[in-house]
Amino acid sequence: MKKNQSASLKAKKNAMMDRVLKERGFRYGLHRILTEGDWECMQKFEEWVEFVYTKERHLDRRVKELIITAIILTLRSSPEHVQAHMKAAAKAGATKEELIVVTELVGHWAGTVAFANGLECWRYVFAPDLPPAFKPLPAGQRA
Repeated sequence: MKKNQSASLKAKKNAMMDRVLKERGFRYGLHRILTEGDWECMQKFEEWVEFVYTKERHLDRRVKELIITAIILTLRSSPEHVQAHMKAAAKAGATKEELIVVTELVGHWAGTVAFANGLECWRYVFAPDLPPAFKPLPAGQRA
């Protein structure tokens, strides 16, 4: 944070970061970057996020997280991003079976790379004892 930043502003920014974690269940460096880079934008962004994402209006959080998971898998977002939303979906009541179906649907309509990435994210969240999706298995090894 900037040295000349007031204690009051610093406290507001820290409270914002706490709020991001509480409402989403996760937070990333991008949240801190935006908070420090453009405080006014971060405040407006959070208003929008609350309105379309964290506030339950017409869709509950479970359904929103299933949809978001499908979208970010299709866009080939980072595994950490997908895993965060899979975990948020599960916390909101989605089952691992629903999330594998979402991954399968993405694979059918968005392609095999998105599908394989989704399988790896699902494995990481729900079956970490399975071998990673992109790790070669030795000849003769079945698991």
